[in-house]
Amino acid sequence: MNWRSHVIVGLAFGAIVFFLLGAGLFELLLVTAFAGLSALVPDLDHDASKGRQWLDLAFIGFAAMTVYGSGCGTKICLPEISTLGTMLITFLAMAGIYFLFFKFCKPKHRGITHTLAATAVFAILLYFIVGKTLALAGLVGYFSHLVADQHIKMI
Repeated sequence: MNWRSHVIVGLAFGAIVFFLLGAGLFELLLVTAFAGLSALVPDLDHDASKGRQWLDLAFIGFAAMTVYGSGCGTKICLPEISTLGTMLITFLAMAGIYFLFFKFCKPKHRGITHTLAATAVFAILLYFIVGKTLALAGLVGYFSHLVADQHIKMI
């Protein structure tokens, strides 16, 4: 299945779940879009995946903006520790782990990333970073990918 199909399936799953949960129009649009994007995450183990390409580019841009916007001029330093600063540091740490993991320990395609355990880990990480609503949307999108691939494993 290609990336467009996965996004469409993720959008559909997200729309159905959050419509049934009674989400308002704006929330429904937001969480449906997040579910669609989350449907690309299981294929991060594939170098040519659209999700992997987008995430790599997004991280490079985000890291550059963070360093520039930290108020340190040309020096590299940590942003001021606050709620926003803590979120940025957490995101950067996770992205760093992501790059190191895929650089040195890249799993085989449809390996660990296509499991219910990975789905749960993804949802738990989202819960701590963005809260329960987007964590549920991420879980729905991620799971929709596994269903669409018809490749669901426990571990």
